[in-house]
Amino acid sequence: MIKTNELPNITGFAATDSFLVDSAQGTGRVTGGAAAEFFGDYFQRGDMAAGKELSDSWAQLKAKVQAGNYTGIHVGDYKTITLTGGEVVVCEVAGINTYKNHCDTAVGNHIDFISRDCLSGGRRMNPTNNNNGTANEKRPWLASEMYTTLNDETNGIYAKLPSDLKSAIITKRALMEERYSAGGAVAADTGWSWGDMGKLWLPTEVEVFGHHTWSEPGHGTGGGGCNLQYPIFRYKGVIKGNGNGGSRCAWWEVSAARASATGFCDVGDGGFAGYNGASNTGICVPLCFRIG
Repeated sequence: MIKTNELPNITGFAATDSFLVDSAQGTGRVTGGAAAEFFGDYFQRGDMAAGKELSDSWAQLKAKVQAGNYTGIHVGDYKTITLTGGEVVVCEVAGINTYKNHCDTAVGNHIDFISRDCLSGGRRMNPTNNNNGTANEKRPWLASEMYTTLNDETNGIYAKLPSDLKSAIITKRALMEERYSAGGAVAADTGWSWGDMGKLWLPTEVEVFGHHTWSEPGHGTGGGGCNLQYPIFRYKGVIKGNGNGGSRCAWWEVSAARASATGFCDVGDGGFAGYNGASNTGICVPLCFRIG
């Protein structure tokens, strides 16, 4: 095997020679001069190349993922879907095998998708300003109204997904915070446990920003635990619109706010880490799912 830095130099490129690049228009060939301009701009921005629409069907993508074949698939690539009712959602590759071999039961090959923009319209996390779990379900996320809003197979967002996409989705396994006391609402996590986040979920504050700001450090879906920043958020994707191509909006994360019995963490419309009361109906949600 030859390492990249051991390959011989190639000289004598002409401006008319062509190179393969990814752009907003897809993958194609450009001349040497255009390629130099493209990559110069790319590195100057410290950005990632524009993603391309993936031509594979969801079933084909699932088969590729299960085989560990990610040829032609990159972070930022996307597929466009239409929900029942006509809403269009652009689903971007947020991470490839980000959590492979993590968790109590080792996670297999997977791709996690997070929509470029949020679903249209704000949605509350809970009917009241409460970020605690319950006696029957101590994990705030699984006890939340938002979990049901997303995952209910009859009336939830999941029910509106195209059938071929639903067939490709698997549940996301995670280390989740617990926040419950029989004595009343508490403003800090009381423990953690492994569990399934559902077929549709929200990212943690750490998965978005790479560190905790308003989430609880040291527990599951707060600032500690099994949390890795998704590659897409190292470069772009934190600013999201209210609906496909909509004006920028605040959007929910799954993490309960620290020192608070009422709030959940979110991303402000200006791209900053924040939190809001759980009953706030003006905060949007992205569409997040795992293929594997």
